Amino acid sequence: MSQMQNNSTRLVLIAVIFVFIFAFALYAYTFRNFPPVPNEVITQNGTVLFTKQQIIMGKYYFQKYGLMDYGSIEGMGAYFGTDFTGYTLRLMQDSIAKQTYLDPVSQNNMPSSYNATELNEIKDYLDPTYYKQNNTIVVSNQFGNAYYYAINYYSIYLGPNSSQYRLKPDLITNKTVIQDLTAYFTWSALISMMGYTNGFPYTIGLTSPTNNAYFSTFAMVGAIFAVGIPLIVYIIRELLSHWNDPVVKVDLPKPNKDQKLALWVMLIAAIGSGVQGLLGAYVMHLYSTPNLYGLDLLSLLPFNVARALHIWLAIYWISLTWVMFSLFVLPYFGLKISRKTMIIIIALGIFTALGSLLGVWASYLQLIPSPWWFIFGAEGRDVIEVGSFWLILITALLLYVSYLFYKASKITVDLLKPFSKVLSYLLLGDAIGIFIGALPIVKPWPYFTEDEFFRWIFVHANVEGFWPGIVIAVLTLLLVLQGLIPAGLAKVVVTIDAVTEILTGMIGTAHHYYWTGFPVVWMYIGAILSVLEAIPLGMAMAYVILAARRNKGNALNQFQKTLITFVLAAGIGGSVGVTVFGAGLINAPIINYFTHDLQFTMAHAHLAFPLAYGLPTILMWVVAYTLSGGFNERDLKYLSIASIVYTVGFYLQALISLLPLGILQWIYELKYGFWYIKTLTTPNGHIGFWNLQIVQNLIWLRMIGDLTAASAIAIVILLMLIRFPKAIKS
Repeated sequence: MSQMQNNSTRLVLIAVIFVFIFAFALYAYTFRNFPPVPNEVITQNGTVLFTKQQIIMGKYYFQKYGLMDYGSIEGMGAYFGTDFTGYTLRLMQDSIAKQTYLDPVSQNNMPSSYNATELNEIKDYLDPTYYKQNNTIVVSNQFGNAYYYAINYYSIYLGPNSSQYRLKPDLITNKTVIQDLTAYFTWSALISMMGYTNGFPYTIGLTSPTNNAYFSTFAMVGAIFAVGIPLIVYIIRELLSHWNDPVVKVDLPKPNKDQKLALWVMLIAAIGSGVQGLLGAYVMHLYSTPNLYGLDLLSLLPFNVARALHIWLAIYWISLTWVMFSLFVLPYFGLKISRKTMIIIIALGIFTALGSLLGVWASYLQLIPSPWWFIFGAEGRDVIEVGSFWLILITALLLYVSYLFYKASKITVDLLKPFSKVLSYLLLGDAIGIFIGALPIVKPWPYFTEDEFFRWIFVHANVEGFWPGIVIAVLTLLLVLQGLIPAGLAKVVVTIDAVTEILTGMIGTAHHYYWTGFPVVWMYIGAILSVLEAIPLGMAMAYVILAARRNKGNALNQFQKTLITFVLAAGIGGSVGVTVFGAGLINAPIINYFTHDLQFTMAHAHLAFPLAYGLPTILMWVVAYTLSGGFNERDLKYLSIASIVYTVGFYLQALISLLPLGILQWIYELKYGFWYIKTLTTPNGHIGFWNLQIVQNLIWLRMIGDLTAASAIAIVILLMLIRFPKAIKS
């Protein structure tokens, strides 16, 4: 039996090693097939518009000024501010129209529309010619005039008018910086027109989806039948084989005073979750108006700063809790952790969280000089906002916790060994992914596509590669110890889920490579693995439903009932958010082409992240406080209700605000093009998408879900504060 357990858990380690080998095996091929970054872009009359160095510096400044946490390039970045690729294409269309005396039609103060003949004429002036032998792009003289028009436009947009767009007042006044940024934006527009981004972004008359978007979608459907259905059948068969295994309830002793040190950090994390929620509400408020009920905070808390802090407070209150919960439970595995070690890890964790958040704030407000902003401030990459120094510290912390679980697996009882080993391997994989995200350590990657390769490995190492397996392992272990499911069943669930999550989640990173200049093969890999990625995530819903079903009619104590309630809310709520609102709604290439970077993704994120990861994290607080004698039966009843209210709140956010916003964006994208759906005003001064009255109404409707979820987390924090003295009492 022990040998079988070793073999099954070893598969998890093999999967961890394989996915990184696979990624870097295709690294060489991918990096030899980048979109061209030309030595020069010149006009037909020989005028040099910009150079490769300016493109590279433009990307550098894009990160330095935190513009990826405001807008996007090729749809990659924040979901509110301008997509500078699509907007630049539109600026150039309008400039060419003015130069050639075309007469666009504008009705009801909405964007100008060009007829088919006008669009063809504009396209002739904008189409570039690439000369591979000397790595040069030649454009028309009219294109050159349009480029200078874009420079003038962005100098006002990012300079005197920046606060109107929710950025720091007078964000960029240096003309050289504006020129380099415009070179970067224009380069991204050029590679779109040249076909390197598979036709993205949708720009009427210039770009549209290629046949590969359709063919890869068919490949996705074929993968469901060829691989998905057999995999589901295999998983179900394995589950049924252990369905009637005996259960054993283990009564854990009260934690010692060293273990209870973790409760301090859990309380801090809980308060951090509340602050994170307030920042989220402030960010959504900025969608509607540049001030907070008449209070102008943009000098201290512009959109990009607030968004970055909102994201990383979520990461920190969850990940810090996981580390602390690990230290809290490892003594139950038989591993003694000294008080000194606990204090060092706690100090390191808090120092990393507070230091990096302060670094992001100071970096985006341009208070940290070069090159230190990238190292100690903010890398300026969406979801990799914190500086490389802090990411390396996080890597070291995770590697140490991984080592502790591996060490525990050597000495603990047979019941706990497979869980300990799987957690060790998953934490190892997560640490490697985070270190890859920290690269290149000192300054930004010079090329956009290169950066996206590493950035998405980091993102998926967390949310879709290793975090799901960690959550499943912890939740199933809690169910086993409470006698709610058999240990044999739990081991099968944990091992199969970890292996399938790692393989599909990490290789499935490719669904983010559809439109960012990667070779076409990535579209097919991403499409196929994206649909298979939904299987282990969807099965998580089946696990928790089966666990609840198995215990129906049993006499359960309040702690067991609370555990099942949290697991059901996280499993069903989170899995629907991942599979239906993620893989099912936005991952198919031909669908993703029109939904990429829309509020559909926000709906997916606001259901998947807080429910699949937030609720299990809150459950860890509940477990630790209950074992410490802090929470009583009445508290647990309130907390069970809070978990349901919390889930309902996020579904209200998605269903009555974010999802309808996504639908409206999709409608207006088809009508005007991708550039329009992330605007406050158009280049010609017409009303932008976010200022449409129906859009404003939907933004404010989100407050219903915000307040519902906030009331639930407030109950949790309040109970933790009230019971904290009792919980830490020796």
